[in-house]
Amino acid sequence: MKPEVSVIIPTFNRAAFLKSAIKSALHQTYDDIEIIVVDDNSSAPVHDVIKKLQDTRIKYIRHKHNFGVSVARNTGIKASKGKYIAFLDDDDEWLPEKLEKQIEIIKNSSEKVCGVYSNFFIILHFLMNSIIFPYL
Repeated sequence: MKPEVSVIIPTFNRAAFLKSAIKSALHQTYDDIEIIVVDDNSSAPVHDVIKKLQDTRIKYIRHKHNFGVSVARNTGIKASKGKYIAFLDDDDEWLPEKLEKQIEIIKNSSEKVCGVYSNFFIILHFLMNSIIFPYL
């Protein structure tokens, strides 16, 4: 069965952040997804991060050369099977209800909707404390 949403995560040498990004996609309340990680020829151990997560919804594609983030996103789009595309950067994380809320807007709109976006928070970590700033 085809997933409804293809989550595309381009990455380049940021394996340390990638695990959190993938986990935030895996922990969505809306779970009819596939996750496509496009490694833009990292020297970082990206494949090891994905193997440790052991989830069949994750697809890994590795470029033979570094082409840049736009080409990596396009590679993900070409490999996607979902009805909708969602982009997630490798150093970002989603709140658990992000996709559920966006899909609800798309499905309940009386107009034809070609895209849905959301706001974001900037989280600064200092030693044992975090400060959260909503972006206005």
